[in-house]
Amino acid sequence: MRNVENWLPCWCLHSLSLSLSLSLSLSHAQVIARDRLVGVLDRLVQQQYGKHVTVHRGVACTDVSWLEDDSVLLTTQPTRASDSEVATGMISRQRPSLLIAADGAARTVADCLEASEAKRGKNRGILSLFPFSRRFRVTRYKDDNRRVYKTIPIKFPKGWRGDLNYSARTKDGRINIDALPASRKNDYCAVLLLRADDVMAAADTDPAELRALMDTSLPMFSPLIDDATLRAVAAKKSSSLPAFRYVGPYLHRGTSTVLIGDAVHTVKPYFGLGANSALEDVIKLSQSLDRHVGGDGAKSEGVRGAGVAAAIEEYSKQRAPEARALVQISREFDRPGILGFVTFILPLILDGLFNGLIRLFIYFLFSLPTA
Repeated sequence: MRNVENWLPCWCLHSLSLSLSLSLSLSHAQVIARDRLVGVLDRLVQQQYGKHVTVHRGVACTDVSWLEDDSVLLTTQPTRASDSEVATGMISRQRPSLLIAADGAARTVADCLEASEAKRGKNRGILSLFPFSRRFRVTRYKDDNRRVYKTIPIKFPKGWRGDLNYSARTKDGRINIDALPASRKNDYCAVLLLRADDVMAAADTDPAELRALMDTSLPMFSPLIDDATLRAVAAKKSSSLPAFRYVGPYLHRGTSTVLIGDAVHTVKPYFGLGANSALEDVIKLSQSLDRHVGGDGAKSEGVRGAGVAAAIEEYSKQRAPEARALVQISREFDRPGILGFVTFILPLILDGLFNGLIRLFIYFLFSLPTA
């Protein structure tokens, strides 16, 4: 992990326009790349919890169903080594006492839970089919600002800070680039973000055209990328960002299943909100279990006992509204052009204006002379 100074954005209302001011904080944030975090956690699990936790690698959850007593039946399959999302090989089924779904972008558990709840809802009458019912749903948004990305390995020169996130964006919004630290030797992983229909987003593009684009649009980064690396970037296929989605109005089913992380809230990885929110989910679920079970309570009452049930329900009530707000706010910020202004920036302006007017009105009201 590395120490980096926080750059804190604050919105200032001035002549009905928003200016972004950056202030340097005295506090420090700990930053680590996502893949390295996964490696650290994997090693931690093996070293400290190896007797209690078994990690199965190269396995995907392909189906989930719930029995009449609400117990869960989990179906898994090995995945193809070249593509972790393609399941192949012998099917295996398990009946875990408690399924904590953290299947991320695959979202198999949430999709299966939505389908199961819809099926159960049909047996409960027509009201369960309306949007205002309490039935579990996955809210999926159409991506109206579709972006794709290519990764670029970069070696920064000596003398450059190796503990910062370097970022740039073109004025026309065509390209974003973010470079994240990958080692303590100034090795960086840069993410080149493009519109999905950009000619440079395709595979096997012309390296000379890509170099010209980099020289013109990102001259501070272009000299850091050698010709061999640039040819490899031009040749490879781009990857897609996830679409915005969240689940609700609750995040569990009975005492057998609870969802956390990207299985609950999926956002584009612009501000680290996805991984950080997933860690918050883990903390909140752990705290709820400590409050309602604690000690050896789970051993005495069973994993599906009353304490565990109360903990899951408490976690669900806390995190479901936050997941919804996280995704909705992130999506409004991501929307292009006038849509982004109307749905994100304009409400900030109006909120600042009307809050000021309300305070002025209250001050005027209480300043009136009394009879």
